[in-house]
Amino acid sequence: MHASQRPLSPASPACRVTISAAALPLISDVLAGAGLDAPRAFAETGLSVTLAPSHTIPLDRFTTLLENAGRQAGTQACLWTCGRQIVAPALATLFPSGLGETRLGGLLARLLADLQALQEGTTFERQVEGDTCTLAYRIHDPRIWPRSRDAEFTLGFLHAVIERFAGTVPMVELALEHEQDGCRAALARQAGCVPLYGQRLNMLAFPARLLDLAIKTDAAPSVRPTPDHLQQVHRGGDPRQRIGEAIRRRVGQGPFSQTDIAADLGMSGRSLRRLLDTDGPSFRAMTDDARLDYAMWALLRTRLPIGEIAWRLGYDDQGAFSRAFRRLAGRSPSQLRRQQA
Repeated sequence: MHASQRPLSPASPACRVTISAAALPLISDVLAGAGLDAPRAFAETGLSVTLAPSHTIPLDRFTTLLENAGRQAGTQACLWTCGRQIVAPALATLFPSGLGETRLGGLLARLLADLQALQEGTTFERQVEGDTCTLAYRIHDPRIWPRSRDAEFTLGFLHAVIERFAGTVPMVELALEHEQDGCRAALARQAGCVPLYGQRLNMLAFPARLLDLAIKTDAAPSVRPTPDHLQQVHRGGDPRQRIGEAIRRRVGQGPFSQTDIAADLGMSGRSLRRLLDTDGPSFRAMTDDARLDYAMWALLRTRLPIGEIAWRLGYDDQGAFSRAFRRLAGRSPSQLRRQQA
């Protein structure tokens, strides 16, 4: 399908990235513990809590499960609480490798790596700037939607991990990709920080000094076996799939170049160009496709100004973005918003 003929909706089939089913029993338990009807949420999503830990499920199905559970709670930030409550069993069974660390920073590094292994098509990263540390989480494909409860669940989990070993944490900032949807006050009370909505990624920030905090675990051995669900080999054999995933990881975060993508993939620019010279879409076509998906999501699902969307997509100005969008989608960004309003 030519870009101008594609449905103007983020509902087109998303890239089939997956997540391990190993977490489903724990999620069922915390949903029930929060007073939610876990069997109903699973049934509405078409998932079974009895799937083998080695099984994988589509990532969009998983985010929908959390969305269905959150819908039962109305405007309360229930999924943030569930993310906090899953910490103890998750560290013991899903992510035990970090419990061999002696510093909080080491534990978080191992945990983020394990989360990355558990879930495809996402970014889990830690950055330190000055006296502030940020933990960021983002699903690359904007067509995997809705995912607002998934973001709250994940950040609530990370926040509770820090507090488990550091005590009460004075949060510096809490940012969420999705628009405010009625639970801001409840989330602010639970997080201890007023959340910012409509941001580039999901992120929490806290004092960097906590990374050096010495931690004690339950007399855990320094080396723990890697659970089977983290040993699965994710797809990556097809170089073009790796290139496409690297592009989606960058799209929506500001300008980037082909050189940036090559560096992200750990290869030279010449090697990347050689791969792109084989049969298949060009770098520009792959970038245009990812940009269009992000633009459609931002225009239809957020209230971001068109100029902000243009900047996030790496365009020099709003006019350049509008021209590119019209070429790909057959109408201007403002026309699309008016027609969908």
